[in-house]
Amino acid sequence: RGFKYTQAERVHYLDIGGAPFLDGEYTVFGRVLDGMEVIDKIAKQKTDKSNRPLEDISMKMHVIN
Repeated sequence: RGFKYTQAERVHYLDIGGAPFLDGEYTVFGRVLDGMEVIDKIAKQKTDKSNRPLEDISMKMHVIN
């Protein structure tokens, strides 16, 4: 897409991680504190041509302030 990042932005991504190609496209809405095995299970689900899971996946979320 022709992204151009400053050196400071590159260092920031290397330090905290992230995926620059998602910038401006997706919103981060949380962080996994426990249960990473559930995320791995979700990632392994078969998807259709639009990358949507063939079966709905439900989850519980807790808001921590």
